Amino acid sequence: MDKAKLSILALLIMGMVIGGCAPMLPLHQVDLGMDKKQVLEQLGQPNSVTGSGKEEYLYYVPLNRFWERYYIYLLNGRVEAYGRLGPQQQPVK
Repeated sequence: MDKAKLSILALLIMGMVIGGCAPMLPLHQVDLGMDKKQVLEQLGQPNSVTGSGKEEYLYYVPLNRFWERYYIYLLNGRVEAYGRLGPQQQPVK
């Protein structure tokens, strides 16, 4: 095999490995009742934030699974629910 074909093959394999792995988002470290500061320490800054008043949603998109979106629902500054958005609406716990 020539060098160009090997490079393409290596990129394809790397893409499959990265895309097929679990999300690079430590959602398993989030627990109900955690405050916002603790969530930010575990997950970092969210990609977006919505809500007002006592309710707030933090949205995260893992770098290795950019087509998935995860949420953290905060009520009065504490985690009330979290999980993956989309067809699977069950919490990731």
